[in-house]
Amino acid sequence: MKPSTLLAMALALSLPAARAGIAYGSINNFDTVNDTGVECHGFEIELDDIHSTAITYTYSYNHYGVPRISEDNSDPLHPKVRVRYESAKNADGSWAAFTAVPAGPIAPTQGHQFTNPSVNFGGEHFGVGYTANPTAVRYHWLVADPGGSLVLGPAVLVSTPTFVYVPPAGGGVPQVQAAIVPPPVPKPPALEFGPPLWVKEIRTTSHNTNEVRLRDLVSDDPAFPGDKSWRNGEPDEVETEWQLMQTDYRKADGGKNGRLEAAAEELSHGDDVVTRRYEFYKYVGPVDGESGEALAESVAPDGIHGVGTVSAHGTSYDLAGLEVVGIYLGAQMSAFDADPSVGLIDHVQDGEVNVAYPARTVAIGGSRPFRLTIDGVLPKGMELDLVTGILSGTPSESGTFTFSIAADDGTIPSKKKTYTFNVAEAGADIPPHALVDTAVSPLEAGTTAGDGSYETGAGVTVTANAKPGYAFVKWTDNGAPASAASSYSFASGINRSLVAHFVAVPSLTLVASTPAHLTVSWPTNAVGYVLQRAATLDGNAWSNAGEAVRISGTLYEADIPVAGGGAFLRLGKP
Repeated sequence: MKPSTLLAMALALSLPAARAGIAYGSINNFDTVNDTGVECHGFEIELDDIHSTAITYTYSYNHYGVPRISEDNSDPLHPKVRVRYESAKNADGSWAAFTAVPAGPIAPTQGHQFTNPSVNFGGEHFGVGYTANPTAVRYHWLVADPGGSLVLGPAVLVSTPTFVYVPPAGGGVPQVQAAIVPPPVPKPPALEFGPPLWVKEIRTTSHNTNEVRLRDLVSDDPAFPGDKSWRNGEPDEVETEWQLMQTDYRKADGGKNGRLEAAAEELSHGDDVVTRRYEFYKYVGPVDGESGEALAESVAPDGIHGVGTVSAHGTSYDLAGLEVVGIYLGAQMSAFDADPSVGLIDHVQDGEVNVAYPARTVAIGGSRPFRLTIDGVLPKGMELDLVTGILSGTPSESGTFTFSIAADDGTIPSKKKTYTFNVAEAGADIPPHALVDTAVSPLEAGTTAGDGSYETGAGVTVTANAKPGYAFVKWTDNGAPASAASSYSFASGINRSLVAHFVAVPSLTLVASTPAHLTVSWPTNAVGYVLQRAATLDGNAWSNAGEAVRISGTLYEADIPVAGGGAFLRLGKP
């Protein structure tokens, strides 16, 4: 087993001393609502006590694109990594991207809109992965100050789960246990209890081995049946539970609501993928004015009111008649894979001449050592370690550099991805831009072109060319159809990762010939193809051949009479 941590805004947890196991994370994607009351121009995640080499996937298909990763080693014993999503500026000094203030409450199922560049309704998707748990995570929206710089806005009160993985022992099976804790407060608490939140945990009833990618973990939307789902292809039957999350600062373990821990689950097949969704809502019920403790601890079936009655300092509250659940704040979609396959990150961030680049792990998951190959040119001063998969260095030349990396760990077919690396002149800014990368499926079927960095609004054309024996079918973007044309044009807006899909074209083979007939064959796995004939190569002259077709092993065979002159034969799809 090769457990790995691939987390978005994850909150590290200390394990109880009596429990065996290791704290791991998951691959996460989250949506978060802009509740600051002002337009925001970015988002920052600060992770304590890890290095930039621990950062894996980053979600970069929002209005801000690829985040900038930096490492702070001012305290060598306690390094910090910052993952900063930040708007570029236009030539006139205005912000190129923003997150709007919501016009009203946002439904939890509207997550698909957060990544639509034509819609800006008050929230974004973000995501960060890492291979070592930080000791603390802090996250903030970025807002503009009067001088035109971005500063930290209020803390975002959304948590991310960690997973405790317990290896098999004594003939048993491995287990995984999900847990979340409240996010850390930015200042020392004034009261005994921290800010309360409602957490709605939604669990799948079973698990499967489908591959889960960061871009798959988005909100379900019943109005968009083809939308990506956090469920990982699981059935719709799920378990739902409301829980209060609040830290009691006078207790070392955070108190009964300071750590919300699910029951341990067995990974009976060894390669199961566990999926979770956590929705966060504002607590608007009564609070003990002296300690800050939330008095409501249960939510009625309507998802709005409380349950039962409580008393505090001589005042009684009928919670059944009080609304205790407030506005939706955001959600985390999580998946834990104890045995992840080798993968490649989506993008690399921009660099600057003579500025050290944060060491970044490009190849992740799988078993080390990797077998990496690189095709293309890196900027002078940069290097890729072909064993560890770490990209590092200090670029000494500016420009746009395109290179492809193929990776495998000796157990599965290679993964391959093309990267565009922009390096600015010292002190200069790169204009607002988006990245386009293309891939081929299956790898041996063809080639693509059009990868690169494009200024916002510029025209982009990507092309797909089939190799002999294959035919182009379509372009997809994150699994959704994008175009059926092998030459696909669009305007640059947000990052695009496009896949050109090809299918194998079966060949027609002459088996034998006599003066009376020809015997031809073709593979039985050529689903949907039929034998066709024509007297000429006129495009409208083809018709299905009427001769009987028999099966011989893995081949179809047919005898074609040659009486009456020659004929042209082909396999076609009616």
